[in-house]
Amino acid sequence: MRNGVVLLLTLAALTGCTANGPLAPQHTPTAKKQTPSPTPSPSPTPSPTQEPTTSPSPTSPPAPIEVPAWAALHASCVGQPAAAEAVLQLQGAPNPILADVTDAKAPKTICSISGGNFSPQLVTQTMISWSATQGNPSASGTSVIAVLDLFTGTSTVAASWSGGGLMDGLHAWSPDRGFLAYVASDQTAVNLHVLSGGGDRVVATLGAAPGRGVNPNEDDSYLAFSPDGAYFALVQTFTSSGDELQVRRTIDGSLAFSLARGTMATWGTSGSRLYYRMPGSTQVQVWDSSSGVAQAFGQPASWIRPRADAGDDNIAYTVRDASGTPHVWLYGHGGRSGGQVPNVRSSPAWLNSTSIFYVEEASCGTNCGIGPAWQPDGKTFTNDVGGASETASRIALVFGAWPRPGQT
Repeated sequence: MRNGVVLLLTLAALTGCTANGPLAPQHTPTAKKQTPSPTPSPSPTPSPTQEPTTSPSPTSPPAPIEVPAWAALHASCVGQPAAAEAVLQLQGAPNPILADVTDAKAPKTICSISGGNFSPQLVTQTMISWSATQGNPSASGTSVIAVLDLFTGTSTVAASWSGGGLMDGLHAWSPDRGFLAYVASDQTAVNLHVLSGGGDRVVATLGAAPGRGVNPNEDDSYLAFSPDGAYFALVQTFTSSGDELQVRRTIDGSLAFSLARGTMATWGTSGSRLYYRMPGSTQVQVWDSSSGVAQAFGQPASWIRPRADAGDDNIAYTVRDASGTPHVWLYGHGGRSGGQVPNVRSSPAWLNSTSIFYVEEASCGTNCGIGPAWQPDGKTFTNDVGGASETASRIALVFGAWPRPGQT
Protein backbone atom coordinates (compact mmCIF):
# COMPACT_ATOMS: atom_id res chain seq x y z
CA MET A 1 0.00 0.00 0.00
CA ARG A 2 1.28 3.44 -0.95
CA ASN A 3 0.47 5.97 1.74
CA GLY A 4 -0.92 9.37 0.89
CA VAL A 5 1.07 12.55 0.37
CA VAL A 6 0.95 15.12 3.18
CA LEU A 7 -0.63 18.28 1.82
CA LEU A 8 -2.17 20.12 4.74
CA LEU A 9 0.54 22.77 4.67
CA THR A 10 -0.06 23.15 0.96
CA LEU A 11 -3.76 23.62 1.61
CA ALA A 12 -2.99 26.36 4.08
CA ALA A 13 -0.83 28.11 1.53
CA LEU A 14 -3.58 27.80 -1.08
CA THR A 15 -6.43 28.99 1.11
CA GLY A 16 -4.69 31.21 3.65
CA CYS A 17 -6.86 31.65 6.73
CA THR A 18 -10.31 30.20 6.19
CA ALA A 19 -13.42 31.63 7.79
CA ASN A 20 -12.63 29.35 10.72
CA GLY A 21 -8.89 29.85 11.01
CA PRO A 22 -5.96 28.18 9.25
CA LEU A 23 -6.53 24.71 7.82
CA ALA A 24 -2.97 23.57 8.55
CA PRO A 25 -2.24 22.26 12.06
CA GLN A 26 -1.28 24.75 14.70
CA HIS A 27 0.82 22.05 16.36
CA THR A 28 2.11 18.90 14.71
CA PRO A 29 2.47 15.58 16.57
CA THR A 30 6.22 16.01 16.71
CA ALA A 31 5.87 19.33 18.48
CA LYS A 32 4.74 17.70 21.73
CA LYS A 33 7.14 15.24 23.37
CA GLN A 34 6.67 13.28 26.55
CA THR A 35 10.38 13.63 27.33
CA PRO A 36 11.44 17.23 27.96
CA SER A 37 14.20 18.58 25.78
CA PRO A 38 17.47 19.47 27.52
CA THR A 39 17.91 23.13 28.33
CA PRO A 40 20.41 24.61 25.88
CA SER A 41 23.55 26.27 27.22
CA PRO A 42 23.73 30.03 26.73
CA SER A 43 25.70 31.04 23.68
CA PRO A 44 28.06 34.02 23.59
CA THR A 45 26.81 37.09 21.78
CA PRO A 46 27.99 36.85 18.19
CA SER A 47 30.34 39.48 16.90
CA PRO A 48 29.23 41.70 14.03
CA THR A 49 31.23 39.59 11.59
CA GLN A 50 29.12 36.53 12.50
CA GLU A 51 25.80 38.12 11.53
CA PRO A 52 24.38 37.18 8.12
CA THR A 53 24.56 39.83 5.47
CA THR A 54 21.35 38.64 3.72
CA SER A 55 18.04 37.33 4.95
CA PRO A 56 17.30 33.65 4.26
CA SER A 57 14.82 32.97 1.48
CA PRO A 58 11.45 31.60 2.63
CA THR A 59 10.81 27.94 1.90
CA SER A 60 8.20 27.45 -0.80
CA PRO A 61 5.29 25.16 0.09
CA PRO A 62 5.02 21.91 -1.86
CA ALA A 63 3.09 22.12 -5.08
CA PRO A 64 -0.54 20.95 -4.85
CA ILE A 65 -1.51 17.64 -6.42
CA GLU A 66 -4.23 18.06 -9.01
CA VAL A 67 -7.44 16.13 -8.39
CA PRO A 68 -7.86 13.61 -11.24
CA ALA A 69 -10.87 14.16 -13.49
CA TRP A 70 -12.57 10.94 -12.36
CA ALA A 71 -12.49 12.13 -8.73
CA ALA A 72 -13.21 15.84 -9.18
CA LEU A 73 -16.02 17.99 -7.82
CA HIS A 74 -16.74 21.58 -8.85
CA ALA A 75 -18.79 24.41 -7.38
CA SER A 76 -20.68 27.48 -8.52
CA CYS A 77 -21.62 29.91 -5.75
CA VAL A 78 -24.38 32.51 -5.68
CA GLY A 79 -24.28 33.41 -1.98
CA GLN A 80 -21.96 33.98 0.95
CA PRO A 81 -20.95 31.71 3.87
CA ALA A 82 -23.59 31.45 6.60
CA ALA A 83 -23.63 30.87 10.35
CA ALA A 84 -25.20 27.44 9.87
CA GLU A 85 -24.54 25.44 6.70
CA ALA A 86 -25.21 21.96 5.38
CA VAL A 87 -24.26 19.99 2.30
CA LEU A 88 -27.55 18.45 1.23
CA GLN A 89 -29.57 17.26 -1.74
CA LEU A 90 -33.02 18.66 -2.44
CA GLN A 91 -35.98 16.55 -3.54
CA GLY A 92 -35.73 15.84 -7.28
CA ALA A 93 -32.33 17.52 -7.68
CA PRO A 94 -29.45 15.63 -9.36
CA ASN A 95 -26.59 17.23 -7.41
CA PRO A 96 -25.88 18.37 -3.86
CA ILE A 97 -25.72 21.97 -2.73
CA LEU A 98 -24.17 23.99 0.06
CA ALA A 99 -27.13 25.58 1.82
CA ASP A 100 -27.73 28.18 4.49
CA VAL A 101 -29.76 26.25 7.08
CA THR A 102 -29.98 28.95 9.72
CA ASP A 103 -33.70 28.47 9.14
CA ALA A 104 -33.88 24.70 8.65
CA LYS A 105 -37.43 24.93 7.28
CA ALA A 106 -36.27 27.08 4.35
CA PRO A 107 -32.75 26.11 3.18
CA LYS A 108 -31.15 28.69 0.88
CA THR A 109 -28.70 27.68 -1.84
CA ILE A 110 -25.22 29.14 -1.40
CA CYS A 111 -23.28 26.95 -3.85
CA SER A 112 -24.18 24.25 -6.37
CA ILE A 113 -21.84 21.24 -6.42
CA SER A 114 -21.31 19.13 -9.55
CA GLY A 115 -19.14 16.24 -10.62
CA GLY A 116 -18.99 12.61 -9.52
CA ASN A 117 -21.43 10.74 -7.29
CA PHE A 118 -19.53 11.28 -4.03
CA SER A 119 -20.50 12.15 -0.45
CA PRO A 120 -18.97 15.55 0.38
CA GLN A 121 -18.56 16.74 3.95
CA LEU A 122 -17.84 20.22 5.27
CA VAL A 123 -14.30 20.71 6.56
CA THR A 124 -14.73 24.43 7.20
CA GLN A 125 -17.36 27.03 6.44
CA THR A 126 -16.01 27.29 2.89
CA MET A 127 -14.35 23.95 2.13
CA ILE A 128 -15.56 20.39 1.46
CA SER A 129 -13.76 17.05 1.28
CA TRP A 130 -14.73 13.70 -0.20
CA SER A 131 -13.23 10.33 -1.09
CA ALA A 132 -13.16 8.54 -4.44
CA THR A 133 -11.65 5.31 -5.70
CA GLN A 134 -10.97 3.43 -8.92
CA GLY A 135 -10.74 0.21 -6.94
CA ASN A 136 -13.37 -2.20 -5.66
CA PRO A 137 -13.52 -5.03 -3.09
CA SER A 138 -12.13 -7.47 -5.67
CA ALA A 139 -9.38 -5.37 -7.26
CA SER A 140 -7.40 -2.47 -5.80
CA GLY A 141 -7.13 0.85 -7.57
CA THR A 142 -6.17 4.43 -6.86
CA SER A 143 -8.07 6.02 -3.97
CA VAL A 144 -7.96 9.69 -2.98
CA ILE A 145 -9.30 12.12 -0.43
CA ALA A 146 -9.73 15.49 -2.10
CA VAL A 147 -10.64 18.97 -0.88
CA LEU A 148 -12.27 21.90 -2.64
CA ASP A 149 -12.62 25.53 -1.62
CA LEU A 150 -16.14 26.17 -2.85
CA PHE A 151 -15.68 29.91 -3.25
CA THR A 152 -12.25 30.06 -4.94
CA GLY A 153 -12.49 26.80 -6.90
CA THR A 154 -9.10 25.66 -5.59
CA SER A 155 -8.91 21.88 -5.14
CA THR A 156 -6.16 19.39 -4.34
CA VAL A 157 -5.54 15.83 -3.21
CA ALA A 158 -4.96 15.51 0.53
CA ALA A 159 -4.08 11.79 0.49
CA SER A 160 -3.81 8.97 -2.03
CA TRP A 161 -3.26 5.21 -1.75
CA SER A 162 -4.19 1.90 -3.39
CA GLY A 163 -7.54 0.70 -2.09
CA GLY A 164 -11.18 0.18 -2.89
CA GLY A 165 -12.33 -2.20 -0.14
CA LEU A 166 -15.20 -1.75 2.29
CA MET A 167 -14.88 1.49 4.34
CA ASP A 168 -12.10 2.71 2.04
CA GLY A 169 -11.94 6.51 2.18
CA LEU A 170 -13.92 6.89 5.41
CA HIS A 171 -12.39 10.04 6.91
CA ALA A 172 -12.75 12.76 9.53
CA TRP A 173 -11.14 16.13 10.29
CA SER A 174 -10.26 17.37 13.76
CA PRO A 175 -12.25 20.43 14.88
CA ASP A 176 -9.25 22.71 14.29
CA ARG A 177 -8.64 21.13 10.84
CA GLY A 178 -5.09 20.22 11.86
CA PHE A 179 -5.47 16.42 11.66
CA LEU A 180 -7.10 14.10 9.15
CA ALA A 181 -7.93 10.51 10.12
CA TYR A 182 -8.84 8.12 7.31
CA VAL A 183 -9.32 4.45 6.47
CA ALA A 184 -7.44 2.75 3.63
CA SER A 185 -8.93 -0.65 2.81
CA ASP A 186 -8.09 -3.32 0.24
CA GLN A 187 -8.43 -7.10 -0.06
CA THR A 188 -5.76 -7.79 2.58
CA ALA A 189 -6.27 -5.31 5.42
CA VAL A 190 -7.97 -2.23 6.77
CA ASN A 191 -5.50 0.46 7.88
CA LEU A 192 -6.28 3.50 10.02
CA HIS A 193 -4.15 6.54 9.17
CA VAL A 194 -3.59 9.92 10.79
CA LEU A 195 -2.26 12.69 8.56
CA SER A 196 -0.98 16.04 9.82
CA GLY A 197 1.81 18.50 9.20
CA GLY A 198 4.07 15.91 10.84
CA GLY A 199 3.38 13.28 8.19
CA ASP A 200 1.08 10.35 7.39
CA ARG A 201 1.13 7.49 9.91
CA VAL A 202 -0.62 4.12 10.07
CA VAL A 203 -1.82 3.86 13.68
CA ALA A 204 -3.81 0.61 13.46
CA THR A 205 -4.00 -2.36 11.11
CA LEU A 206 -7.10 -4.57 11.13
CA GLY A 207 -8.03 -7.64 9.15
CA ALA A 208 -9.71 -7.36 5.78
CA ALA A 209 -13.45 -6.71 5.60
CA PRO A 210 -14.89 -9.91 4.12
CA GLY A 211 -17.90 -9.80 1.83
CA ARG A 212 -21.14 -10.53 3.67
CA GLY A 213 -24.62 -9.18 4.17
CA VAL A 214 -25.19 -6.07 6.26
CA ASN A 215 -27.58 -5.74 9.19
CA PRO A 216 -28.64 -2.04 9.15
CA ASN A 217 -29.76 -2.24 12.79
CA GLU A 218 -26.40 -3.53 14.06
CA ASP A 219 -23.63 -2.89 11.52
CA ASP A 220 -22.02 0.52 11.41
CA SER A 221 -18.82 2.37 10.55
CA TYR A 222 -18.02 5.62 12.35
CA LEU A 223 -14.86 7.72 12.36
CA ALA A 224 -14.78 11.08 14.16
CA PHE A 225 -12.73 13.33 16.42
CA SER A 226 -13.90 14.31 19.88
CA PRO A 227 -15.21 17.88 20.16
CA ASP A 228 -12.15 18.91 22.18
CA GLY A 229 -9.89 17.44 19.47
CA ALA A 230 -7.89 15.34 21.93
CA TYR A 231 -9.10 11.93 20.66
CA PHE A 232 -10.56 10.22 17.63
CA ALA A 233 -12.64 7.05 17.47
CA LEU A 234 -13.02 4.33 14.86
CA VAL A 235 -16.03 2.10 15.49
CA GLN A 236 -16.85 -0.55 12.88
CA THR A 237 -18.27 -4.07 12.76
CA PHE A 238 -16.88 -5.36 9.47
CA THR A 239 -13.22 -6.38 9.77
CA SER A 240 -12.15 -10.00 10.14
CA SER A 241 -9.85 -9.23 13.10
CA GLY A 242 -9.04 -6.40 15.49
CA ASP A 243 -11.07 -4.40 17.98
CA GLU A 244 -14.38 -3.05 16.69
CA LEU A 245 -14.15 0.04 18.92
CA GLN A 246 -10.94 2.06 19.24
CA VAL A 247 -10.37 5.45 20.84
CA ARG A 248 -6.96 6.93 20.05
CA ARG A 249 -5.08 10.04 21.13
CA THR A 250 -4.86 12.61 18.37
CA ILE A 251 -1.36 13.77 19.19
CA ASP A 252 0.36 10.42 18.58
CA GLY A 253 -2.30 7.87 17.57
CA SER A 254 -1.76 5.76 20.70
CA LEU A 255 -4.63 3.67 22.03
CA ALA A 256 -6.64 5.17 24.90
CA PHE A 257 -9.56 2.70 25.03
CA SER A 258 -10.77 -0.29 23.01
CA LEU A 259 -13.39 -3.02 22.97
CA ALA A 260 -13.44 -6.23 20.97
CA ARG A 261 -17.11 -5.55 20.16
CA GLY A 262 -18.94 -2.26 19.92
CA THR A 263 -21.26 -0.45 17.53
CA MET A 264 -23.49 2.59 16.93
CA ALA A 265 -21.26 5.26 18.46
CA THR A 266 -21.17 9.04 18.60
CA TRP A 267 -19.15 11.64 20.44
CA GLY A 268 -21.19 13.98 22.64
CA THR A 269 -21.54 17.68 21.97
CA SER A 270 -18.48 18.76 23.99
CA GLY A 271 -15.38 17.38 25.67
CA SER A 272 -14.43 13.76 24.98
CA ARG A 273 -17.35 11.46 25.82
CA LEU A 274 -18.01 8.59 23.40
CA TYR A 275 -21.45 6.96 23.56
CA TYR A 276 -21.86 3.44 22.14
CA ARG A 277 -23.53 0.08 22.72
CA MET A 278 -22.70 -3.59 22.31
CA PRO A 279 -24.22 -5.43 19.32
CA GLY A 280 -27.71 -6.60 20.26
CA SER A 281 -27.79 -4.58 23.48
CA THR A 282 -30.33 -1.92 24.50
CA GLN A 283 -27.95 -0.42 27.08
CA VAL A 284 -25.98 2.67 26.03
CA GLN A 285 -22.55 3.10 27.59
CA VAL A 286 -20.25 6.10 27.62
CA TRP A 287 -16.46 6.31 27.72
CA ASP A 288 -15.20 9.55 29.25
CA SER A 289 -11.54 10.54 29.02
CA SER A 290 -11.55 11.68 32.65
CA SER A 291 -13.74 9.03 34.33
CA GLY A 292 -13.68 5.88 32.17
CA VAL A 293 -16.70 3.74 31.30
CA ALA A 294 -20.19 4.08 32.75
CA GLN A 295 -23.70 3.13 31.77
CA ALA A 296 -25.50 6.14 30.27
CA PHE A 297 -29.07 4.91 29.85
CA GLY A 298 -31.21 2.07 28.54
CA GLN A 299 -33.83 1.93 25.76
CA PRO A 300 -36.79 -0.37 25.09
CA ALA A 301 -34.88 -1.30 21.92
CA SER A 302 -31.36 -0.72 20.58
CA TRP A 303 -30.43 2.75 19.35
CA ILE A 304 -29.29 3.10 15.73
CA ARG A 305 -26.83 5.65 14.28
CA PRO A 306 -26.86 8.28 17.01
CA ARG A 307 -25.53 11.76 16.23
CA ALA A 308 -24.86 14.73 18.54
CA ASP A 309 -25.67 18.35 17.74
CA ALA A 310 -23.05 21.07 17.67
CA GLY A 311 -24.15 23.29 20.49
CA ASP A 312 -26.94 22.19 22.82
CA ASP A 313 -25.95 18.76 24.22
CA ASN A 314 -28.53 16.66 22.37
CA ILE A 315 -28.19 13.27 20.68
CA ALA A 316 -30.71 12.15 18.06
CA TYR A 317 -31.07 8.50 17.02
CA THR A 318 -33.44 5.86 15.62
CA VAL A 319 -35.07 3.05 17.59
CA ARG A 320 -37.02 0.21 15.92
CA ASP A 321 -39.62 -1.62 17.97
CA ALA A 322 -40.35 -5.36 17.86
CA SER A 323 -42.35 -5.00 14.63
CA GLY A 324 -39.58 -2.98 12.94
CA THR A 325 -41.44 0.32 13.15
CA PRO A 326 -38.89 3.17 13.50
CA HIS A 327 -39.09 6.16 15.80
CA VAL A 328 -36.68 9.04 16.35
CA TRP A 329 -35.61 9.72 19.93
CA LEU A 330 -33.69 12.53 21.59
CA TYR A 331 -31.36 12.21 24.57
CA GLY A 332 -30.66 15.68 25.88
CA HIS A 333 -28.59 17.29 28.61
CA GLY A 334 -27.39 14.05 30.19
CA GLY A 335 -30.90 12.59 30.27
CA ARG A 336 -32.63 15.62 31.76
CA SER A 337 -34.58 16.20 28.55
CA GLY A 338 -35.53 14.33 25.41
CA GLY A 339 -37.87 11.49 24.56
CA GLN A 340 -39.60 10.04 21.53
CA VAL A 341 -40.46 12.26 18.57
CA PRO A 342 -44.03 11.62 17.27
CA ASN A 343 -44.84 9.64 14.10
CA VAL A 344 -42.94 6.97 12.16
CA ARG A 345 -39.56 8.55 11.49
CA SER A 346 -35.89 7.47 11.12
CA SER A 347 -32.35 8.55 10.20
CA PRO A 348 -32.07 11.90 12.00
CA ALA A 349 -29.33 14.36 11.00
CA TRP A 350 -28.62 17.73 12.62
CA LEU A 351 -28.93 20.81 10.41
CA ASN A 352 -28.15 23.33 13.14
CA SER A 353 -27.92 23.26 16.94
CA THR A 354 -31.70 23.05 17.42
CA SER A 355 -33.09 21.52 14.21
CA ILE A 356 -33.01 17.94 12.95
CA PHE A 357 -33.86 16.42 9.59
CA TYR A 358 -35.39 12.95 9.33
CA VAL A 359 -37.31 10.70 6.94
CA GLU A 360 -40.74 9.12 7.08
CA GLU A 361 -41.03 5.35 6.73
CA ALA A 362 -43.96 3.14 5.77
CA SER A 363 -44.65 -0.59 5.80
CA CYS A 364 -43.39 -2.07 2.54
CA GLY A 365 -45.47 -5.26 2.75
CA THR A 366 -44.36 -7.77 0.10
CA ASN A 367 -42.01 -5.27 -1.59
CA CYS A 368 -39.35 -5.11 1.11
CA GLY A 369 -36.70 -7.13 -0.68
CA ILE A 370 -33.86 -7.88 1.74
CA GLY A 371 -34.56 -4.75 3.81
CA PRO A 372 -36.60 -4.26 6.98
CA ALA A 373 -40.40 -4.31 7.05
CA TRP A 374 -40.51 -0.50 7.19
CA GLN A 375 -38.65 1.62 4.64
CA PRO A 376 -38.45 5.32 3.59
CA ASP A 377 -41.43 6.48 1.51
CA GLY A 378 -39.83 9.64 0.10
CA LYS A 379 -41.33 12.11 2.57
CA THR A 380 -38.94 14.09 4.80
CA PHE A 381 -39.32 16.57 7.65
CA THR A 382 -37.43 18.99 9.85
CA ASN A 383 -38.10 19.39 13.54
CA ASP A 384 -37.29 22.35 15.77
CA VAL A 385 -36.29 20.61 18.99
CA GLY A 386 -36.92 23.69 21.11
CA GLY A 387 -40.44 24.20 19.85
CA ALA A 388 -41.13 20.53 19.03
CA SER A 389 -42.63 21.58 15.69
CA GLU A 390 -42.40 19.33 12.63
CA THR A 391 -42.43 20.73 9.09
CA ALA A 392 -42.48 18.95 5.72
CA SER A 393 -39.12 19.46 4.01
CA ARG A 394 -37.72 19.87 0.49
CA ILE A 395 -34.51 18.16 1.62
CA ALA A 396 -33.93 14.60 0.40
CA LEU A 397 -30.53 13.84 1.95
CA VAL A 398 -28.06 15.49 4.35
CA PHE A 399 -24.35 14.77 3.81
CA GLY A 400 -23.02 16.92 6.65
CA ALA A 401 -23.33 20.22 8.47
CA TRP A 402 -21.17 23.06 9.78
CA PRO A 403 -20.31 23.78 12.49
CA ARG A 404 -19.61 20.31 13.84
CA PRO A 405 -19.31 19.56 17.57
CA GLY A 406 -16.21 21.36 18.80
CA GLN A 407 -16.47 24.14 16.19
CA THR A 408 -19.00 26.35 17.97
